[in-house]
Amino acid sequence: MKIPYVVLAAAAVGVARLVQSERQNRQRLALHAEELHQVWISEVASDPELRAMWTAPGEPPAEEYARLLHCNRLISFLSVKYRAGLLDAASLRIQSRWVMEREVGRTYWTTFGAFREEEALDRTDRTFNAITADEHAALVDADAAAT
Repeated sequence: MKIPYVVLAAAAVGVARLVQSERQNRQRLALHAEELHQVWISEVASDPELRAMWTAPGEPPAEEYARLLHCNRLISFLSVKYRAGLLDAASLRIQSRWVMEREVGRTYWTTFGAFREEEALDRTDRTFNAITADEHAALVDADAAAT
C-alpha cells in the first residue's frame, strides 16, 4: 500500500473518531442540562413562592400550574431521551401517546405546545414536537368523538 493511501485512511479514521466524540459530548451535555432542568422544575412545582414568581399572567392557577410542571418534567425527559438517541421515532410515538392518554398531558400540550414549537432549536426538536402534537391531536379528536 502506498504511503498517501495509508495517510488518507488514518485521517479518515481520525475524523470519524472526532465526529463520534463530538456527538457523545453533545449527548452528555444534553443529559446534564436535563438533569439541572429536572431539579429546577421540581423546586418550582413544590415551592409555592417560587411557583408564584414564575407563573405568568394568564397561566393556570397555582395548583393546576404545579400539575402542568410535573407533566413538563416528563415531556422534557422524553425530549432529551429522543435527542440523545435513547428513543427512536416509533418509541417516542408510543411514549407520547401514553402521556396524551392522561388529561394532564393533553392539558399541558394545549397550554404549552405552541411555546415548545416556538423554542424548537433544530430538526430534532421539530420532529419531537410534531410526533407529540400528532398524538395530542389524535387523543383530543378521540375525546371529541366520544362526547
